[in-house]
Amino acid sequence: MDSLRFTDAVAVRAGEPPDLLPSTGRDAEMKSSARWLPRLGIVGLVCGFVPSVGVAVGLCVLGICEIVLGDPNPFPGDPPVDLLAEVAVFGWVLLLVGHGCFFVARRESDQIVQFWRWVMLPLTLVSFLVLLPAFAQIAGRHWGEWGHLKDLLQDTEARVRAFSSRADGALSEEEFAQAKAWLLGQPVTFRFKAEPEPVRIHMRRFVPPYLGVDFGQGQNAVFDPVTMICIYSD
Repeated sequence: MDSLRFTDAVAVRAGEPPDLLPSTGRDAEMKSSARWLPRLGIVGLVCGFVPSVGVAVGLCVLGICEIVLGDPNPFPGDPPVDLLAEVAVFGWVLLLVGHGCFFVARRESDQIVQFWRWVMLPLTLVSFLVLLPAFAQIAGRHWGEWGHLKDLLQDTEARVRAFSSRADGALSEEEFAQAKAWLLGQPVTFRFKAEPEPVRIHMRRFVPPYLGVDFGQGQNAVFDPVTMICIYSD
């Protein structure tokens, strides 16, 4: 006890509060954890470099093929537009994990960090650029004529769900039949300026969203009424 009091007294004379004396141990622990975190990031880069390159190259190839070979006016839901967008989002999520490891280890001098900086960052950027047209087509469904169709789908979907007796708006078989009969009794159509015939909104699925769009000639598509991503087509 006397020795502790003597140590505190010496510290106070030296102008250092006694409470700061044990901080040396805490500083050492923080430095140790700071060293381990970048090393853990490097392990992640080493393990994920080859798969990440494969994912990024695959996305670039798919995007380039869509630009070169894709139909300029594809039917909604047909590959590769909506399907390509879903694959791209999944691939970018995987790449995001690797970029997180790179961020943690970015100041390290290991060769794998340099590889990631000079290979993966450009590949990821290129994948964004070449896949942008696919996302632009989906985004275009929120404006112009497609935007009006979206509003019509949302309004009709709300009317259909009004037949439900459940809080979540799900329809029973009997309620589905009632909504279908109501929609057949007063058809809901929409005309695109470039199309000779109007498209028809009809009951298409037994689970939400219930409505589909009949484009004629046996072409039907179901859209998420919020994102306008095509979730079914035939």
